[in-house]
Amino acid sequence: MNAVGTNDPTVSDHLKAFIQTPDALVVGIIGEGSSRELTSLWESPFENDTPGSYFSKQGGLLQAGALEGVGIEAGQTSKGTLNTTQVWSGTTPLTFNLVLELYAISDAYREVQAAFIELEKAVSPELLGGITPGGRIPDFVTLNAGRQIIYPKCVITTVGRPLDGPIGRDGYPLRGSVTIELQTFTTVNKSDIAATFG
Repeated sequence: MNAVGTNDPTVSDHLKAFIQTPDALVVGIIGEGSSRELTSLWESPFENDTPGSYFSKQGGLLQAGALEGVGIEAGQTSKGTLNTTQVWSGTTPLTFNLVLELYAISDAYREVQAAFIELEKAVSPELLGGITPGGRIPDFVTLNAGRQIIYPKCVITTVGRPLDGPIGRDGYPLRGSVTIELQTFTTVNKSDIAATFG
């Protein structure tokens, strides 16, 4: 397997991320601001299901105090605690926001430029040309972050890098940061979480 990126032997593997694509193993130093995020989706589907919502003018009159003349006190509402009840509607795939630091030790192309190329290839499809529809979706990747967090089937949703920075005589960048957003292909079950920590 073609290994690209910064696999500095003086830096512990626990401080590196390894992203396996079909074509290469991309290695980089995990940078400041890297994170993982799991979002559970809750919503209040009953928020507007009140008598006041069916009779909105009457509900507004009640709240505004326009009915005080008929013995109904101002500041009343037609909402109850049921209207604020949260209902679970799913969990997003686990999201990793990685900042990978890349720098050249002996070969700027292999240790920096090629890593940028392989990551951008992993987020790109291979579509048929012209008016013919079809092609291949972007490839899945495997994430191993710090030899602790291991996910075998992820998709890369974003790859970004600055265009400035030091450039060597051969025209390749000598160092650079790449920001990557990856997501697991499916949501993660509670029973699977512990096993992903190495």
